[in-house]
Amino acid sequence: MTPRRFSWIKLCISLAIILAAGIVVFLVARMPTPVKDVPPEEEISVNVETITVEPVRTMPDLLLLPGAIEPRLVIDVPVEERGRIEEALVEEGEPVREGQILFRLDDTLQRAQFDQAKAQAEYDEQMFGRSSELLEKGVVRKSEVDELKARMVVSRANLQVARTNMERTVIKAPLTGVLNSRDRERGEYVSPGDTVAQIVDIAQVKVGIQIPEKDVRFIRMGQPVTIEVDALGGRQFTGKVTYISELADASTRTTPIELTLDNSSGMLHAGMIIRARISRQVLRDVVMIPLASVIPLEDGKVVYVVEDGLAQKREVELGMIRGTEVQVLSGLHRGDQLIVKGHRQVGPGQQVAIRNAG
Repeated sequence: MTPRRFSWIKLCISLAIILAAGIVVFLVARMPTPVKDVPPEEEISVNVETITVEPVRTMPDLLLLPGAIEPRLVIDVPVEERGRIEEALVEEGEPVREGQILFRLDDTLQRAQFDQAKAQAEYDEQMFGRSSELLEKGVVRKSEVDELKARMVVSRANLQVARTNMERTVIKAPLTGVLNSRDRERGEYVSPGDTVAQIVDIAQVKVGIQIPEKDVRFIRMGQPVTIEVDALGGRQFTGKVTYISELADASTRTTPIELTLDNSSGMLHAGMIIRARISRQVLRDVVMIPLASVIPLEDGKVVYVVEDGLAQKREVELGMIRGTEVQVLSGLHRGDQLIVKGHRQVGPGQQVAIRNAG
């Protein structure tokens, strides 16, 4: 065998081996792979907390509005007689009683006029008495008696005027309250109409409030109102509606009302800011839920409830907000299990595990 022929046989054998190996690899690759049993993935439950929806049997529908304390009455005390102030008897800020003397004017002239009028009145009364006796005896004519009677009536009137002028030199408090200001001092000269003091009635105070026009129909005279005063640590007082305006403010669409409060304690002062809680009506079977359990969306608001261990979405219509709770007008019913924690981690049909505290 020649060397060339031997090389050719060797090449053919190598090609045959390579071809056989390729066929084996191809056949092995086409063989089916045994399928292993893979357990199904277990669905993960989301831990949530829930509350049972239970309507409140009765609840007042409250209107919360701001206002400010005002004095019930502010009276400027005027002078009615001309004269110089001899005494100023009350200091600013002091309480005063109705009829208490505040100032005394120099009454020298008025007292002299009173004494003169008194003497004239007494003389005319005596003359009339004597003439009446003489008339019975026929000594004087009836016309003379009538003339003396007229003089007596005029004298009595003049005496009353003189007495009034003298009394006006004593300036008294027209009401009980606090002397808010004393505008004149001892030695000053005053004329009728001059203001010498200002008295504020603090036994009662009032609050002016603007009621939205849609709520005026709920307000009635004498209705009790709770007043909360921030300056006194949120202390509450009770007042009542004492005025409802017949005219609404066209620019604000509100109606002025006035509340009156007892202030015999003296704790309330003009200018204090208050919040008035006015009951519009009493609602029944009200569904109230935590405001934080509501999820706002672009097209509404939803909550999640648990049904058969799954989270389900409910669209809700909301009403009034009270503190951290909100009224649900529709979308929830008595006995629903409302998700209040974990509701933002679930979706419709999500399996949940209820883990309520306690």
